[in-house]
Amino acid sequence: MSKYMTFDSQSFPNRELLLEALAECGFASPTVGTDIPLEGWDKHDPQTADVVIRRREVRGRSLLGDIGFRKTSKGYIAVIDDMDLNYHLGRDFVVRLQNSYHEAAARKVAKKLGGTLIKERIGKTLKIRIKY
Repeated sequence: MSKYMTFDSQSFPNRELLLEALAECGFASPTVGTDIPLEGWDKHDPQTADVVIRRREVRGRSLLGDIGFRKTSKGYIAVIDDMDLNYHLGRDFVVRLQNSYHEAAARKVAKKLGGTLIKERIGKTLKIRIKY
């Protein structure tokens, strides 16, 4: 049975960087607001979020539910249907999004310092440095 999962241990503190990371991952038109109801398969446990990617707006994938990000004291946490993670987005979706988020943060710092971003892959680790 499908149900929404929250990822409390993986948060995104800055909304603008989250939106930039989502755009990099192919989700360019999220709805931003407060307590937006998520539309999905699970009608028994309604969820809300503050940044929502509507499932009907996701091209190339037929998702069972919307992808949401709820604002907490630590930042925005993902609220995603577990079956979408398993079959449509991939179990590593939140990790890939975090990587894009950190890269967006590094670009912002590099721009502020007037430097350039240098990416280096060491095995599975992506090392990002700023040269200025």
